[in-house]
Amino acid sequence: MNARYTINILNNSRHAQDFFLFQEPARYAGADSAVYSNSLYHRTLPPISETGSILILELLSSSFAAAQARLDPAPRAGLPSGQAMSCQPVRASRSGLPSPNAVTMSLGPEPELSAPRHHPGVDEEAFRISIPHYDAGRRPCNVGQAVRTGDGRMVLSSFIDAQPDSHIDCAPLPRFYAGVGRRHAGTVIDFDNSRQGAALCDASEGHTTFNLIYDHRGDWIVEAVKGRPAWQG
Repeated sequence: MNARYTINILNNSRHAQDFFLFQEPARYAGADSAVYSNSLYHRTLPPISETGSILILELLSSSFAAAQARLDPAPRAGLPSGQAMSCQPVRASRSGLPSPNAVTMSLGPEPELSAPRHHPGVDEEAFRISIPHYDAGRRPCNVGQAVRTGDGRMVLSSFIDAQPDSHIDCAPLPRFYAGVGRRHAGTVIDFDNSRQGAALCDASEGHTTFNLIYDHRGDWIVEAVKGRPAWQG
């Protein structure tokens, strides 16, 4: 069974709040492109004093390569990053250990990714997406890293332009943020602005469960724990 990251949010403010979840953008090598980020999840949460409810978010720790047909010539904050998306589970490269760390994009009616295979030249801690020659001006595409939520949905987390005739090495970073605002899953966000004042859940340090409390002053309290948190019994 795949390991999961669990993020529990408690709203201890006086009013209902819109919370959204996003991830630190992966590191990309092999192309000259801006790196974009999407929201992974959004929900409105009432104060705990009114309902006693908390928000429990789960993300699989596995890595997924993704290719997506773009809706607009350039991604724009607040709008969906694209439409049809192809995803494949991959494993980041580890020194001396063969792994299914590379996929190839093809263009049919929509972008598709091949089954993963091992490629010896992929950067450490990264997976590779190879992109063929195609008319990117006519059919712009995104490539990058997707995540799977606990309910099985796939969401593109970070991405770059799918530049023709290129090999993109993508190294995911297991650092997640919870922010305040209405940013629906799959819509483009400004990462630098969004992380200002957001709660950081740094899973790179080995923690898999995070308890977040949003207080009445608009501040976050973050607790990284091992195992199941107390309020999940």
